[in-house]
Amino acid sequence: MVAIDTSLRLSQSERDGIRLAVARACEELGVVWRRIVLFGSRTDPTRRGGDIDLLVELDPLHPADVYRLTQRMRIALEDEIGAQHVDLVVDDGSGTGVFPQLARARGVELWSNS
Repeated sequence: MVAIDTSLRLSQSERDGIRLAVARACEELGVVWRRIVLFGSRTDPTRRGGDIDLLVELDPLHPADVYRLTQRMRIALEDEIGAQHVDLVVDDGSGTGVFPQLARARGVELWSNS
């Protein structure tokens, strides 16, 4: 596991809950996750409020139903961290979208599963 940046605006219980939720949703659907990245306003300690923006990278060698996984992650996240606004980007490595690239470039890795 990677050391967590303490300047991020997430409590330890939120950090742990995010990891548990992603791991549980992936395990239930037989998907392998590689990294969880926090991006957006929660990476800036000078700001207040804001939703939780997460990028979850999947192992491209293990195909996944991204829609189904995203829905399952949302449920697991609410179970673990409560009713919070979470923007969730799931990248299975099959697309060429710019948004996951931007999230990776501007985000902070919370957890690595490699």
